[in-house]
Amino acid sequence: MASAKQKHEPDSAVFDRLGLEHNTMHDQRLAVEVLGLFLAQLPATLQLLDEAATAADWRFAAHTLKGACAAVGAQKLQNLAACLEVLAFPGEVQLRLLRLQGLRAAAAEFAQAARRAYPPA
Repeated sequence: MASAKQKHEPDSAVFDRLGLEHNTMHDQRLAVEVLGLFLAQLPATLQLLDEAATAADWRFAAHTLKGACAAVGAQKLQNLAACLEVLAFPGEVQLRLLRLQGLRAAAAEFAQAARRAYPPA
């Protein structure tokens, strides 16, 4: 049986709000600021993966994304970035686009969940 908390937080696998609150010392303004910075930088970080020219570039971009996701509680996105970090560099454009498509979908899902939890002022 699911707990009441799970029933009220269906996005917890996507967005660990409690993790973000812990990382920001339960300071609501700080949580909003950190989340806003993450969301503002997310397109550029995804672009690093898109433009990676070498395996080292790919691992660096995936690792950077993984760490940023951990800080804001983007669990699903963090797990995907961790997988991409250890996967072989997809030199073929179509394979890279396929992997990044799933990552972008998870990023959009996180952004929605985060905005529901912390609506813009």
